[in-house]
Parts: sequence; C-alpha cells; structure tokens
Amino acid sequence: MSLFKSFIDFFRNLYVHRYAIWSLSKRDFERKYVRNYFGLFWAVLDPLAFVGILYIVFNARFGKLDSGGVPFVAYLLCGQVSFQLFGAIQGLTTVIKDHDFLLKKLHFQINMLPVMRMISTLMLHGIVLVVALIMLLFSHIYPSIYWIQVLYYAFAMTVFLIGLSWTTAAVYLFFPDISNIVSIINRLLFFVTPIFWNLDHLPASTASLLRLNPMVYIVNGYRDSLLYHRPFWVHSGQTLYFWGLCLVFWLVGILIFRRLRPQFAEVV
Repeated sequence: MSLFKSFIDFFRNLYVHRYAIWSLSKRDFERKYVRNYFGLFWAVLDPLAFVGILYIVFNARFGKLDSGGVPFVAYLLCGQVSFQLFGAIQGLTTVIKDHDFLLKKLHFQINMLPVMRMISTLMLHGIVLVVALIMLLFSHIYPSIYWIQVLYYAFAMTVFLIGLSWTTAAVYLFFPDISNIVSIINRLLFFVTPIFWNLDHLPASTASLLRLNPMVYIVNGYRDSLLYHRPFWVHSGQTLYFWGLCLVFWLVGILIFRRLRPQFAEVV
C-alpha cells in the first residue's frame, strides 16, 4: 500500500511542479547546448558522425551486410539514434549532485530531478531524430503512419530510465564509482544490442538470451516504426517483458530512493 501511495504521490507532484520541472529542463538544455558556441551543432553531429564511422567500418570493410531489405545506412542510423537515448543514464546518474542546491528547497521534490533531465535529453533527441528522418529520405525511406510510433518507444525508454535513475542517482551520492559502472554497462549494451548487426541471424537460443536486453525492444521498435512499418503490438511478448522490467525498476528505485533520501543533505 505504501508503494502504491508512492506512485500516486509521484504523479501528483509531477502535475503540481510541472512548471518548475519545465523551467529547470529548459535551463538544463540551454546550459549544456544553447549557451555554448556550436554546442547544439556538435551534440547533433556527434551521433550522426558515429553512424558514418560505423558504416565505413562494417559496410565498406566487411562487405554488404543484411539489414532486412532496407539500405544498411538507414538500418544503422535508426539503431544508433534510438540507442542514444540510453546514453542519458550517465547524466541522470549525476543529476541530484548537479542540483544539490535544491536539497534545501522544502517545497521541491528531489525525485522530480530525473524527470527534468530526461525532458532536457528528449529535447536534444527530438532534434537528432528530425535530422535522422531527413537523412532517411535520401535513402528512399518515406514517411508513413507508423512513424508516429516512435513517440511511444521514446516514452517507453523515458519510463525505463526514470525508474533506473532513481537508484543510480541516489546511490551516486554515497558511492560515486557507480558512474563508472554505468559507463561500462552502457558500452557493453552497445555491443550486445543489434545496432550494426542483425539479431535474426543468430542461433535461436542466443537470440532469445540477447532479447533480455531491454534496448533490443527499443532499437527494434524504432526500426519497425521507421523502416519496416510494423505495428508495436506484433511483439506482445517483448512488450510485456519490457513493461514488466520497467515496473521492477520503478519499485526498486522507489524503495532505494526513499531509504536514502533522508541522508542526501549530509553527503553533498
């Protein structure tokens, strides 16, 4: 019953503090990108340039790779752009430390900070996504109604990351090394997620194991929406697994955050 109340309190606080969250999100976005010379340009160029590097290495070097009947560069682009969202976990892990001055604000709920940074991240993701969609047109991939599904997958990734970040951000104040652990996991997931390779070409047992990686659902979802025009409900098993995992991370995150919250002011 206490956990259920925590869920209700979160959404109530999300509504009550919506203007403060939006204001902090804009300030966070401007501080990181807009106020720096060419900051936003490099933030957008970086993931797209990485796609170019991967394309040269895995297509030009090893020959034509199977990408499900679509141009390999489009396959690669959708994979990298969607995985970019998970990279937000690094910034989400340090978000409380970055805004420790808010710990003394009695009327601001600290558990809203991951939401604030996630909104800031989604602003950049939206810009990168628009550029990626324009690039898809040059690969003769044209808009369809299924492109709207990207909003669903971005929302799903947002829910997943908020739940996960409650744990990592709270623990970071007491154990800063968790940031390095998160970085290592991020790199590992990049190589076990089908960004530049095709999951369907692996043995069934190996593919089933790799599908436990939640990023497989997101990356394949972006491709299903933008490239293959498949509705999100065709993968009902993976959908249930992903949202079940989100629920677990939210429950664990709430418990850990609530347990450590009274000591935050003492360690910053």
